[in-house]
Amino acid sequence: MSAAPLLSVENLDIAMRLPDGGRLPIVKDLSLTLQAGDTLGIVGESGSGKSLLSLAVMGLLPPAAIASGRILLEGRDLMALDDDGMSQVRGRRIGMIFQEPMTALNPAMTVGDQIAEGLVRHEKLSWKAAREAAVDLLDRVRIPDPRARARAYPHQMSGGQRQRVGIAIAVAMRPALMIADEPTTALDVTVQAEVLEILDDLCAREGMALMLISHDLGVIARMCARTLVLYAGRRMEEGDTRGVLTEPMNPYTRGLLRAVPRRRVDGAPLDTIPGTVPGFARLPEGCVFSDRCGDVVAACRAGEPAWTQPRPNRGVRCIRAQQEMPA
Repeated sequence: MSAAPLLSVENLDIAMRLPDGGRLPIVKDLSLTLQAGDTLGIVGESGSGKSLLSLAVMGLLPPAAIASGRILLEGRDLMALDDDGMSQVRGRRIGMIFQEPMTALNPAMTVGDQIAEGLVRHEKLSWKAAREAAVDLLDRVRIPDPRARARAYPHQMSGGQRQRVGIAIAVAMRPALMIADEPTTALDVTVQAEVLEILDDLCAREGMALMLISHDLGVIARMCARTLVLYAGRRMEEGDTRGVLTEPMNPYTRGLLRAVPRRRVDGAPLDTIPGTVPGFARLPEGCVFSDRCGDVVAACRAGEPAWTQPRPNRGVRCIRAQQEMPA
């Protein structure tokens, strides 16, 4: 019998309240599971709902958002918790690394105190003990001279060092689940590789599950065992990362892979997906990707495709993919 998943998102819908009293659906019928120690990559263009999903798991959706469905962490329904209940989960059971560390960190506090704060609140350590633990955490994320750097403010550190501070804060209480939302976007390639290595090492050492959100398919291929592709708030494809990236079933996934920058000796322009992600108030009829898809047929516009699982641990939402499946 397989173990119960660490995280289970069941039929999650997220809509935004409009000034006229209406609702604008954003995320629709999204489900996923994540086992303890597993790694899941979430990809898709900006506006696909990736960050909104992570905020829903953290209980940090904006006030205008209306969510339904269930988000179970270790069997506990997070959507049934009040603010006090979620504050006990954040940091302790779920850690989060944000995309831009300069805005995620408090400019008026030393980085050491920002790491120590959660340990004082949740672990009931004294400030002296928590500050010592912060120095150790800075050392673990490979910041040179950690005792001196613990007394620094965020503006006194480089972008790569600030992101390492963000990782130190996220892992301080050894959460069961780590969510990393574009953790390397603002970093140069060399620093990006170092940060990913640190994150990979810490997750493996602590046995944490990782949900990694990224535009970079190379990062996903390196870090994640499974991949979920989102578009316009819908699941488009999911499966083991190797299968999704080498044998994509959804035209949107194929478009993302073609658009990965490559060296071109012939001077030809880079491949792109035509058009842009539509606003949620202007989604096309039927398949949400139909207006940009080169494989569209009349059936694609007749109704939104159902989510199907053509084989174990592989799912897809696509009329054409369903038609091409063996009977």
